[in-house]
Amino acid sequence: MIDPVVSPRRSPRAPNRSRLAPVASWAHGWTRATERPDGSAFEGGLRRGVAPGGISLLLGIVVVAIAAAGIVRVHASARVLGLGAEITELTDEQSRLQEQKRRLLAERAYLRHPDQIGDAARSRFGMVAVVPDLVQPIRLVDAPPSP
Repeated sequence: MIDPVVSPRRSPRAPNRSRLAPVASWAHGWTRATERPDGSAFEGGLRRGVAPGGISLLLGIVVVAIAAAGIVRVHASARVLGLGAEITELTDEQSRLQEQKRRLLAERAYLRHPDQIGDAARSRFGMVAVVPDLVQPIRLVDAPPSP
């Protein structure tokens, strides 16, 4: 064990001073990360029950990433359901318009039939069929010669 009063030379593998915790056995009140609070050393350089600083940041990033993925998935599902409902509405409107077109084409064919046109002419406009006695021929008179 290292003498608590004399500070040893710092080695390249020395722990970061920010990870030191106060302990009553040292004169200055701090201990190295590789030592347990009771003064015994252990492997790995980590104190029992204390997570290294990077782990909590990594866990935070993982939680944020999972939450973001969940939000994106819910948003995509909601959009798919909304578009499905819109497709259903548009399909219903399309079938309604096709039925209306079919009815209008049938009505047009009925109204364009010669019998229907004759009935409408007689009842609405008082027209009568042309008989040969009512036809008056028009004769052109030859124009007089010009002087």
